[in-house]
Amino acid sequence: MPLGLLLLWLFALATRFWGLSRFPTLVFDEVYFARFARHYLAGVPFFDAHPPLGKYLIALSIWLGGGFHPWGYRWLNALMGSLIPVAVAVLTYLLTRRSPVALLSGLFVALDGLFLVESRYALINISLVLFGVVAQILWLWGLRYQGRARSLWLMAAGIAFGACAAVKWSGLGFLLGVGLFWVLQQRLPLPAEWKTTYQWWQMCLLLPFIAFVVYTLLWLPHLQFHPHQSLLELHRQMFNFHRSVASTAHPYCSPWWSWPLLLRPMSYFFQRVQTLSEPVPVIGPPLPMADTQWIYAVYALFNPPLLWLGTLATLALLPLGLTTTAGRFVLLNYAANLLPWALVTRCIFLYHYLPAALYSFMTLALVWEASHAWGDRARWARIAVLGVVVGGFLYWLPLYLGLPLTPQGFFRRMWLPSWI
Repeated sequence: MPLGLLLLWLFALATRFWGLSRFPTLVFDEVYFARFARHYLAGVPFFDAHPPLGKYLIALSIWLGGGFHPWGYRWLNALMGSLIPVAVAVLTYLLTRRSPVALLSGLFVALDGLFLVESRYALINISLVLFGVVAQILWLWGLRYQGRARSLWLMAAGIAFGACAAVKWSGLGFLLGVGLFWVLQQRLPLPAEWKTTYQWWQMCLLLPFIAFVVYTLLWLPHLQFHPHQSLLELHRQMFNFHRSVASTAHPYCSPWWSWPLLLRPMSYFFQRVQTLSEPVPVIGPPLPMADTQWIYAVYALFNPPLLWLGTLATLALLPLGLTTTAGRFVLLNYAANLLPWALVTRCIFLYHYLPAALYSFMTLALVWEASHAWGDRARWARIAVLGVVVGGFLYWLPLYLGLPLTPQGFFRRMWLPSWI
């Protein structure tokens, strides 16, 4: 297991750092988040619709990275992104005590496209996911202890949950997931290593209190730059902003139910050029498609075979998943991170599916593990699944890394009309 985790991390590290400074321009929401981070360093007030921790981390990246340039504002996010596959493997191991299924879960995350793309730019969804997974690891680890030690681990989990919510409010889905799991565990058998579960006061009082305190404290640096605004007033402005965004405010808006089907990915960067020697980004009007020889594109696109197989595995696990500890955990967390979006009326995007997709990948690994009892035919099915996942990653890799493609090569990778 340790060697497997090291190899998994090195693979994730290499894919996330290779060519990190390729596009010397702000890509997608870097125009907001990287600039907001620079404002923190310069002491300039600004309005942001999300809590501040994600921008603090980008500011730290700029400060440690030597200035406001692509490497400076991207490297820390790439490092955090490389840790997510390892964290997912650890989380799966705590649930199953099976090294193969744990490493496979981490490998699936490492082979996903949207996790890779989000890790390579100064965006904030990666820090949300990392804090959320770490919080759940700490929460599960605390079940191995009793008394004061258990409360200390729960408090550590509360700190991570508070940090997760301080990146985006949607990070509360990770806390909701463990809450649902805890409620269900009251009536179902516990694994042998969990002699008891958390007490009601630990889950209903201590954990949310610690998370709330940490969330509040993380606002203090932001408030130093906005001395004339209260924390309550800032939250009122943020809430009103999100409420005012129409459901069709952006061409890449997509309903929550479409995410497991991968109906509407997003273009983060798109440039047409005549030669590979041209500097990118191109200054001036867009080149007509008829004169285009090469396309540089970065797409917020999950690994399509992996995502679709994860969706099928989640549906397949529903009838029997609640009979096992790991099945209960992944299904409840999948629901907790997806279904609340059905209540949101503003424009939402595919990247909001990142936390839920993570649990669908874990579900696929659980189904893979269970298929060992299905005979020899299942062995070939497992090989085929791994083959198409790896193949999908390699096939769409140019869209994840922004490598040059011919127009024909680009459109061959647009499998659905809604992808364009």
